[in-house]
Amino acid sequence: MAENESQDVNTLVNEGNNASNEGDTLLDQSDCASNASPLKSVGFILQTDVAEVNGDEIDADIDDALDEGYMGMECTLERGFSLNESAIAKDLRHERYSDVAVKYMPDTSLRRYKPSVKHFIPIRKSSRARDEMPVDEAGLYSFITISWITNMMWKAYKTGLKDDDVPLCSKYDMCEYNTDRLEILWNAEVKKKGKDAASLQYVLWQFYRTRFLFGIVIFSLTIILGFVGPIAFMRFFISWLSSDEPLLVGLFWAGGLVISEFARVTLFCLVWSINYRNGIRLRAACLGMLYRKLMKMSSLGNRSVGEVINLFANDAQRIFDFVVIGPLIIGGPLVAVGGVIYILWLLGPWALFGMVAFLLFYPFQYCLSRLTGYLRRKTITVTDERVRMMNELLNCVKLIKMYAWEKSFASTVSGIRSRERQLLEKSAYVQSLSLAMAPTVPIIAAIVTFLAHIGAGYDLTPAQRMLVMEELTPYRGNPEDSSVAVAFQNATLAWDAVSLQKEKRNTESIKKKESNKKVPSQADQLLSQEMELHHVEVLFGLNFTINKGELVGVCGGVGAGKSSLISAALGHMRLEKGCVDLQGTCAYVGQQAWILNATLRDNILLDESFDAKRYYRVIHACSLSQDIETMPAGDMTEIGERGINLSGGQKQRVSLARAIYADRDVYLLDDPLSAVDAHVGSHLFQWVIKRALQGKTTIFVTHQLQYLPQCDRVLLIQDGRVAGFDLHAKLLEDSTEYATLYKSHMDSVEKEEYERDELSPPAVRRRQDSTMSTGSERNSIPDKLMDDIIQESLAEGKGIGQLISEEKLDKGDIPWSTYHSYIIACGGYIVCTLVISTFLLNVGSTAFSSWWLSMWLSAGSGNTTLTLGNETIVSDSIADNPDRHYYQTVYGSFILVILATSLIRGFSFMKTTLRASSQMHDQVFMKVFHSPMSFFDTTPSGRIINIFSRDMDEVDVRVPMTLEMFIQNIFLIASALLFVCLVFPYFLPILAVLAIIMMFIRNVFRVGIRDFKRLENVSRSPLYSHISTTVNGLATIHAYGKQSLFSKKFSVFFDENSCAIYLFNCAMRWLAVRLDLLALCVTSSTAMLALFLRGVVDPSFAGLALAYATQLSGIFQYTVRLSTETEARFTSVQRLDNCSKVLVSEASSITESKRADPLWPKYGRISYKKVQLKYRPETPLVLKGISFHIDSMEKIGVVGRTGSGKSSLGTALFRLVELTAGSIRIDGIDISTLGLEDLRSRLSIIPQDPVLFIGTVRYNLDPFESHSDEEIWSALEQTYMKDRISCLDLGLSSCVVENGENFSVGERQLLCMARVLLRNSKILFLDEATAAIDAETDIKIQKTLKNAFKSCTMITIAHRLNTVMLCSRVMVLDDGKVMEFDTPRALLANNSSMFSKMVAKSKASFIS
Repeated sequence: MAENESQDVNTLVNEGNNASNEGDTLLDQSDCASNASPLKSVGFILQTDVAEVNGDEIDADIDDALDEGYMGMECTLERGFSLNESAIAKDLRHERYSDVAVKYMPDTSLRRYKPSVKHFIPIRKSSRARDEMPVDEAGLYSFITISWITNMMWKAYKTGLKDDDVPLCSKYDMCEYNTDRLEILWNAEVKKKGKDAASLQYVLWQFYRTRFLFGIVIFSLTIILGFVGPIAFMRFFISWLSSDEPLLVGLFWAGGLVISEFARVTLFCLVWSINYRNGIRLRAACLGMLYRKLMKMSSLGNRSVGEVINLFANDAQRIFDFVVIGPLIIGGPLVAVGGVIYILWLLGPWALFGMVAFLLFYPFQYCLSRLTGYLRRKTITVTDERVRMMNELLNCVKLIKMYAWEKSFASTVSGIRSRERQLLEKSAYVQSLSLAMAPTVPIIAAIVTFLAHIGAGYDLTPAQRMLVMEELTPYRGNPEDSSVAVAFQNATLAWDAVSLQKEKRNTESIKKKESNKKVPSQADQLLSQEMELHHVEVLFGLNFTINKGELVGVCGGVGAGKSSLISAALGHMRLEKGCVDLQGTCAYVGQQAWILNATLRDNILLDESFDAKRYYRVIHACSLSQDIETMPAGDMTEIGERGINLSGGQKQRVSLARAIYADRDVYLLDDPLSAVDAHVGSHLFQWVIKRALQGKTTIFVTHQLQYLPQCDRVLLIQDGRVAGFDLHAKLLEDSTEYATLYKSHMDSVEKEEYERDELSPPAVRRRQDSTMSTGSERNSIPDKLMDDIIQESLAEGKGIGQLISEEKLDKGDIPWSTYHSYIIACGGYIVCTLVISTFLLNVGSTAFSSWWLSMWLSAGSGNTTLTLGNETIVSDSIADNPDRHYYQTVYGSFILVILATSLIRGFSFMKTTLRASSQMHDQVFMKVFHSPMSFFDTTPSGRIINIFSRDMDEVDVRVPMTLEMFIQNIFLIASALLFVCLVFPYFLPILAVLAIIMMFIRNVFRVGIRDFKRLENVSRSPLYSHISTTVNGLATIHAYGKQSLFSKKFSVFFDENSCAIYLFNCAMRWLAVRLDLLALCVTSSTAMLALFLRGVVDPSFAGLALAYATQLSGIFQYTVRLSTETEARFTSVQRLDNCSKVLVSEASSITESKRADPLWPKYGRISYKKVQLKYRPETPLVLKGISFHIDSMEKIGVVGRTGSGKSSLGTALFRLVELTAGSIRIDGIDISTLGLEDLRSRLSIIPQDPVLFIGTVRYNLDPFESHSDEEIWSALEQTYMKDRISCLDLGLSSCVVENGENFSVGERQLLCMARVLLRNSKILFLDEATAAIDAETDIKIQKTLKNAFKSCTMITIAHRLNTVMLCSRVMVLDDGKVMEFDTPRALLANNSSMFSKMVAKSKASFIS
């Protein structure tokens, strides 16, 4: 036995040496070999004779091509911008930020206040550029009255606002400037107290305290002025009305009242101006620092992308609101103290009994604030969970649709939303009670109510928790030996909690509990709770060195630790002991390519300077030339999020091209050839790894072991340890494990060779060069078709090659249809009328109580006479009125009426509005979820997340709050004006004039406020998309050292959003101050009427009218502003309404009239007849009239180069895109007549990119809980994952984190296969399903597929030709057409067949 084993090893050594020698020969030939089509696009032709070309000739051709100009786009070579004009303008605008920005310089002297102090210069001349923020050079008048925004408001009214009409964010409000400042303060705090004891709240207080305290001082003055007016001037004026003092005295008191109110209004506006800037700066600093923290982390720990986005979406707004509203809380105590002092002075100590209710209002309000804050914190936790789930659904929507799992996930989201709604209702009831119980102090009530919702609910815990999470501790050093590039010295490394048990072997795990143990419910399975943070060791005692310029191949089984080794070299793990050294710069190509939503060129350059010759050599080396040729705008074509419009192979080659172009010292390649065809893989290995990276240090992880003989050395990883590291031939001799692994792989190759030789005639069995025909396989787009595509793109307002459509910015008024939809969602017009009537009852009862008091006071003593000695006099005391008990009873009973109507109003209103928001959420969710895949291809996920996070928050919380205050104030104003007009009928003409002026101002300038709000809505989407992209690409960003690039982009996106938020709030305050001044005219007019009608009007009624008129000074402007704000808030309702109406849904899930038989498909026969398919109307056909028939239980292999239409077969079969023409039948039934759920639930697919969801292992395999544990364990056993799962602590109930990061890519693929085994479908579609699996496991899986799906019809898209050699028939696709479809034997018998040529190339690639 030992002898035989030794002979086998010797044989392998000889084979390895022969392969190596042959490889050397081929390497010489590879300099003149290219299996990819040369670059050919409009205006650029690189003619290359594949058999004879050499490096010098390629250089010469590239030089010639540069003279001609690539695609006629010479002007774009240096800038690399999109051809879309609006995108170019946006890029230029973003570039301006670096010109305007100033660097923060720490300064402890008073000079740091110089820019702020300049605002107190009465009038300042402006020297700013047109696109700079005007507020930076505003004088005192302009700053207080916000007149610097007037031009923009007029512009909005006349022509509407566009992006270029909005100035850049102020240089003092920019994210980078304020983040630098906060970071300096935070670092000083950490240095002083240590990281654990450092207080983020204290640091934030240091950041905003100066302006915060100044705002409190100014606001205190407004409160004092608010007392001076009624207490001093109004009281003396009313006393004058009943006296005989001269007119001049009355004028003095009336004038004093008007002047004090004017001073109060202007100072109050100054408070807001200060607070807005303070809030926008703190928001920028907090979130800028949070993003920088994000850039220093290797992963999110126990956080998900959705939670982070929600932190930037909703929590950010609450930071701003807290700082803006915070100083106003001082008004409550000041009013209370002032009121007590005044009432004591006016009425004496006994009046304190009447003050008890007023004094109790503030503690009561405080308790409500605390309760609201508590409920809000709980709500945010559930909202985080919902947004996280939405983010995951968007990332996995294609698989969910293919598996017909919409109901399961919709149910999960519905459950989360239900919990969120319950908490929102509780919070809303408390908020409504707070607002309704304080109608006598409307301004204070509004402020405290706002704080009850925001201030007390403002909780920095999530942000602080992110800020104090462990950063990546740099552990890489420089090797002592200058000839060494990478060195691991007794290194043991661990993963964070997010990678819990990632690639961890089962030796240290706890055995799973009994399989019949009760499985948690689906809700419990989801990770709503936080995971405990700890580190898990996965690499143990690594000890090896890699020399400069060395190519090291890394191999091992699934989950052995290969990807962790790459992460360790990148510095993304926790070094427990030992040391890791790396010398030079890095480039990284991940196992799953990270692609930006940018042009193809930008994806490759990644902000490196453009070098045309170097760029085109990279394109040629990575075999991208033919792909670029098929794109509408060549390399300027926009690539969607996550590379949605690229195939798996294209994404991997773009990732490789990025690495080569970066020109780094050390290259870390994590299985980069898994997603490409064998012959393309051979081209990439020879041209990229062997030639382009010649002289570079390269660590090359691969499952394709045929390339290992050409590596300088080979590293074998097993169970997280180095099992061997030496020359290939030496390892074959010394390492039984490596020899077994290599033999297993080569056996599969030999088996393929044998099968191929058996099937093909002798004439074909000859050695061929690893070259690729370049003429017949091109997928050139005809000039006429290209012209059509360009014209369609331009007609739609897109640039050529633009995929992502610009987010539409709504114009004009909010249409009535939006309000109608909201009313219907509330329950209809009758329900809304009843709810509004509760407001009428509530405010009417309050007003009637005031009127009753005036009647009582006017009645006086009821002409009661008193006898004093011998004299009889008429009493002037209301206590002597004979009807006193009657008046008292009626007046006292109104307390109960007011309380009752307040509670009824609050309950009915909040129940109704939350019903509306939930209805709209469900409608939009179902509409988005049932949209066709083309919607998700062309819509960034950040835009959709924006709808479900920020817009949903607006509709849930802010729309009801502003709407409730608006309706309440409408009735309060109506009652106040009614009293004034009853007392002074002459006031009606003045009131009419003022109303016309106010409505004119409101109607004119609400346009600007609404447009600013819409700009703010739109500016959020790019920000959220950028954050999501950053989190998904942290490893790549760190590897290329692009942190500053992404931080700069974040700052620009954030500044654009900050600018829109600031302008929106300032525009509302601009309107408010002008309405305040008009309301002051109401007070002045009332005072003048009282002045000149002295003696005609009863002083008590005159006093009541004047009190209401003074109250109007605050509440009137507030109500008009609320109407404008409510309309602005309704832009979010409009966005939700548009989504539910505009989005086109795919076909219905179930067609009742055409339900399939429960056993369908019984045979699995598939027939394509003249099928044509295009992904979107403006794109070319990807399937061009193909027809074929597949019999029951046939196993079909589909081959063809990238872009030939292989995956589109599955797209058509699953109806992800409806056919342009033709039909597909399964067992004789036209699938277009079936409901999508009926169709997709009967089919199964194993996708190229494995998809796992947040939850448990069981939830991922069986979301409907329709299978027993025994069935699930059986499926895991057949996919060789039973041992791995059984060794996890909770077995099937073990957690799966976001993207399945606690499993290796290979393990994720095996779990996906187990999922398919459970479905037991009659038709199975495999899309490169074994690309990420090593050869040994692949053989086992092929055996499983063969046995488990023996009675199934199987369509296999494969890169490894051995997986299709035993198929019943092989289909060769090219340019969307079926070129060949026959048995492998028949195709190989034809020397000129495309399949025969592909096999020959594959054979050559294996030999090489």
